[in-house]
Amino acid sequence: MKQSYVCDMANFDKLYQQVALEIINKCHGGINIKKHGKIILVYDPNRNIWSSGLIGLMIREECKNANLRDWESANVRSNIVKILLSKPLES
Repeated sequence: MKQSYVCDMANFDKLYQQVALEIINKCHGGINIKKHGKIILVYDPNRNIWSSGLIGLMIREECKNANLRDWESANVRSNIVKILLSKPLES
């Protein structure tokens, strides 16, 4: 019984990571974060501006498209931060 639960959680982790990658690609990678992981600014390609409040709306929208519940957006946000912090800095 526990093994199937672990498999289901692994599938959710893959789904959270996939949704996070979609959000990063939608912003063309234009997400500024602090070193400890707080998201500051997001680039909006439709309006060609940097926005401070857009990331929450984008995460909610993509979670809705992936049929995730509202409380699962925190997992997606943490995956976005993990992905961005694991990338090397571009100079």
